[in-house]
Amino acid sequence: MTRSEVERAANGLRVQGHSLYLEPRGRPPLGFLAHARGARPVLPERAVATAATIRLLEAAQPRALRRTAALPAAYGQTFALASLKLTAHPAGHVLGSAQLRCEAEDLDLVYAGDLGGAGKRASRTAEPREQLRCRTLAVRALYGHPRYVFPPRDQALEKAAQFVEKTLREGKTPVLVAVALGAAQDLVEHLGGRRTLRLHPTARRACDVYAAQGIALKGYVSLEDDGEVVLVPPTARIERLRIGERRICAFSGRALDGIPGDELMAYALESGAKRVLAIDGHAEDLASALRGRGIEALAVREHHQLRLPGF
Repeated sequence: MTRSEVERAANGLRVQGHSLYLEPRGRPPLGFLAHARGARPVLPERAVATAATIRLLEAAQPRALRRTAALPAAYGQTFALASLKLTAHPAGHVLGSAQLRCEAEDLDLVYAGDLGGAGKRASRTAEPREQLRCRTLAVRALYGHPRYVFPPRDQALEKAAQFVEKTLREGKTPVLVAVALGAAQDLVEHLGGRRTLRLHPTARRACDVYAAQGIALKGYVSLEDDGEVVLVPPTARIERLRIGERRICAFSGRALDGIPGDELMAYALESGAKRVLAIDGHAEDLASALRGRGIEALAVREHHQLRLPGF
């Protein structure tokens, strides 16, 4: 089997021949946290992350963060760690999300992880995604199939605004269901100047961190306070909120947070990578499409090995 720059190990995806885990599971000695969304309750012993990601983790999972040694990484500033040189760059997914360039002798690897959209699909509240060039690119392919086509972000947000106004005219309470980190902040940024949003605690804490980092968010209060619109995560039990007559609008990650297969393809092609490692999701679809463009592309499988074409 061809030697790869990454490998599946007991604690997740690891840079081959080095101690750094790119998708840490459990408690390895050293791991990179690409963003704070969906962070696990157990973190690596030492965790590389941006300052914004660390602050979001502190707000959401303070106990987990206290049990790790956080190593802040500033965008664009290269530093040495163990046997690697590392540089974080904006990923555009949520505030503080990062791609990580890993360099060593005979290694030029970019781990893109979860990328946010660009152009009309870009987040309104995350740092703009940076296009990197590298020899090897590892990218998550959650929506890597070309059938995924998402609307421009402003279009999805404006539909939310229309839903809110129509529901209020009917004398009911509009309830927006969206993930607490990422989509919630884009909704607050878009709607907060028109209406007051009552936020579930998880979304409110994240918004407070965004505001402290200089993101202009206004028009949001705690769930218990007065306001016209309710915003909760998918895990919330809406029937317990006692808000009377209501209409519910759910926003999927695809509409507000996903990056479709065509955009992943474009990112990979523009990276100039000689090899692309597509991770999870629709990894095989993305790898196959890239091979059709003449790029060596492999799918990283869950069962701790790389699946090569024809095997």
